[in-house]
Amino acid sequence: MPALKYVALACIGLACAAALLLFALLRASLPDLDGVIAAPNLSAAVRIERDARGVATIEAANRLDLAYGTGFVHAQDRYFEMDLSRRLAAGELAELVGQVALPQDRRARLFRFRAVAREVIAQATPEQRAVLEAYTRGVNSGLAHLGGRPWEYWVLGAQPSPWLPEDVVLVEYAMWWDLQANGLRRELLRQEINAGLGGPECASGWKCALGFFYPLGTSWDAPAGASAPPPASVPIPDAAVLDVRAQPTAARVSASPTRVTEAGSNNWAVAGSLTANGAALIANDMHLTQRVPTIWYHARLKIGAGASEPALDLTGVTLPGTPLLVAGSNGHIAWGFTNSYGDWIAVEAVPCTSVAENALTTPAGERVPLTTVREEIRVRGAEASVLEVRSDAAGVLLRVDAEKRLCWFGAWLAELPSATNMKMGSLERVSSVADALALAPEVGIPHQNFVVGDRDGHIGWAILGRIPEDTSAARARHGAPWTTAADHPHIFDPEQGRIWTANARVVTDPHQQELIGGHVASFGAQYDLGARAGQIRDDLLALRGALTPADMLRIQLDDRGLFLERWRTLILSVLDADATAATARRAEFRHLVEAWNGQASADAVGYRLVRAYREQTAQSVWEMLLGALSVPSADGAEIPAQFEGPLWRLVSERPLHLLAKEYADWPAFLRAQVDATIADLDHSCGALERCTWGAHNRVQIRHPLSRAIPWLAGLLDMPTVDLPGDHDMPRVQDGAFGASERFAVSPGHEAEGYLVLPGGQSGHPLSPYYRADFHAWAHGQSLPFLPGAAEHTLTLAPN
Repeated sequence: MPALKYVALACIGLACAAALLLFALLRASLPDLDGVIAAPNLSAAVRIERDARGVATIEAANRLDLAYGTGFVHAQDRYFEMDLSRRLAAGELAELVGQVALPQDRRARLFRFRAVAREVIAQATPEQRAVLEAYTRGVNSGLAHLGGRPWEYWVLGAQPSPWLPEDVVLVEYAMWWDLQANGLRRELLRQEINAGLGGPECASGWKCALGFFYPLGTSWDAPAGASAPPPASVPIPDAAVLDVRAQPTAARVSASPTRVTEAGSNNWAVAGSLTANGAALIANDMHLTQRVPTIWYHARLKIGAGASEPALDLTGVTLPGTPLLVAGSNGHIAWGFTNSYGDWIAVEAVPCTSVAENALTTPAGERVPLTTVREEIRVRGAEASVLEVRSDAAGVLLRVDAEKRLCWFGAWLAELPSATNMKMGSLERVSSVADALALAPEVGIPHQNFVVGDRDGHIGWAILGRIPEDTSAARARHGAPWTTAADHPHIFDPEQGRIWTANARVVTDPHQQELIGGHVASFGAQYDLGARAGQIRDDLLALRGALTPADMLRIQLDDRGLFLERWRTLILSVLDADATAATARRAEFRHLVEAWNGQASADAVGYRLVRAYREQTAQSVWEMLLGALSVPSADGAEIPAQFEGPLWRLVSERPLHLLAKEYADWPAFLRAQVDATIADLDHSCGALERCTWGAHNRVQIRHPLSRAIPWLAGLLDMPTVDLPGDHDMPRVQDGAFGASERFAVSPGHEAEGYLVLPGGQSGHPLSPYYRADFHAWAHGQSLPFLPGAAEHTLTLAPN
């Protein structure tokens, strides 16, 4: 017995020692917050202050030293996040985390972004390269001055690789990937649908009926430009074009429909004539898949008065891995972004029977030359994988469809070095909306709806990003010549004093629509549905003057489910007395839908039921149509956002030839979707009355490594919460997809603004700043835009 006691004590001692060692390893990589660190690369001292939330103020004597200090802080708080971003774009994740990342690396490596990034650096001006190099020196210095390598590398058993200037550009390409890469898959699907349709062509290669599946817009449209009637509806295809009922196979009905979330955002501007302080008011909440640590880093970047360069005072969100302010205010202008969803990609199907290393063979026996580059993808713990990247004039070979004897090639503006540059840094010293709009065509970033306002009260919108003058299908291959300030899409000081964007169509001018939408301008250009934009518009127009940031937060938190009201009415009409008499479950479903209060609140049962029914019906209709067109429903055949217009016409006008033959009529189909929705919700909830929206909209913002080490998940992840909101309303929240920040600010009045993140500044779980903003973000509260009083001060001093 005594021996067992000693063994038990020894085991406890070993466990405690292991825990202490783990704690020591974790703690070693916490940054120093106070003191003086030698930085021989600086021309003068850089002062880094942190407030109670960890928000950093970085003050330097010139722009190069400021870039150095920014890099130092980013590396100390976020190096692992930065590393993942550059590796995502370069297709180098597997080198760090192993084979689990190899499929993603193979997709990204097709575009060879590391090689393109080097060309972007080579084309930069000497001043831009100097900023990138100073930032890079700061990053590597910040990494070196940690007491130990960032804790994630201990977990992975790896060493962090040094930062390179080209890695800054790769972080920008990671944003290109997040915001636009899915467009390749969507465009491929559009062409497959087009090939399956009958009837005449209305444009070069496009069937007239394609406009039914991909309308330019719907009755939900709410463009911020000049008012115009909704786009004309394309007639419902007749049976000669598409006859679902004649198909011999049964309709595919999704048992558990899913919705693919796409990057999106809200932003708007209010003119100074409507604000309390006379300056413009800018609000922005960028919607992305949330993670730990947060995507953005809240900072104030200053060059003080009397320094070697003119004073500079920037506040807002920076992107770790880059030296620039992404969105916020410079004291003269304030700006924010939403994704534009234009036509920045080209996909072409080339007939082929086989593909060799350097050529493809057409059905006629012709050999078409291909250029092949062998890319070696290093894989941690395994042999390297070789990817042969084949391309021709049509772009990169994306897919070979042996059954249809087609080779699919894709081109993307992101592959052109001239489409990406460092000119966004010029926004730092722009002092008016007019000058910001003139700069917009020259800035090379993934194309964004740029909303800007100045301290004199002017407001504007433009696409920030390089747009080809060519609107043909070849624009993504050639790029230049680019638009200039003379014809680049923009809006300046609209009569209503308000501008809003929410990933939907912004302008009504045909030429501007063509510049954004290119050869698919009349097919929706991948815009989001206008329901969210319309709700923001109506909220803004309802406000009458002396507006403040608090008014903007109320709009950002608007969770009314206006988009689903007509679907609620449809359900109640489908579940008439005869339908509910057939089964008690239908009667219960109707009762809960009838009781819905109209909001996507966490406790709303009715909202979840209506939303689930709409998703079920949309998925089933979409798969019926794709089945009739012999288009595979798997592998990214998600429903286009604009399909809500055609979908509503189908369930309202009910053409029998577009209904699968196993349904007697559309009412029978619509009742079947109720039954399928009930079955799915029973499986999820156990009982309909327990199916709250919050239980579905459970937000788990997780660290990338928490699944690999679940016993530390409680330390690494943000708290799990049930939140209100959904896609088609201003408060966008669906699981971990939602507002990656919320802010509102008037330039020159930054002390009145707010900025809140869904987490903290630090990527270190032992840091007091790890969860700093999360509670306020989850509960819809505001936090100061400007940093508070300094609690810690670190000085980087030259020798």
